[in-house]
Amino acid sequence: MKWLIIIICSILSLFLNFAVIDELIMPDPCYYHTNEMNPILKLFYTATSASGGHPEQNIFNLIFTIIVGGLIGKLICRFYEMRMKTE
Repeated sequence: MKWLIIIICSILSLFLNFAVIDELIMPDPCYYHTNEMNPILKLFYTATSASGGHPEQNIFNLIFTIIVGGLIGKLICRFYEMRMKTE
């Protein structure tokens, strides 16, 4: 049960990253045709000529998102276990 919750949280974090956070951070990807990305954005995104100069998520972003989702899942499991022990 514990691993299932961790995997589900990791998948949900990936979905939120691709569907919600991407749109909030970069509403207009064409902005980066003429402007430089800040260092934090460069850490999580790459803008290559293959993508037409539009920022795309890199492998670090993917790994970071999966790890954060897994940690959130682990915290949920720990909270649930502590709650079951008190009842």
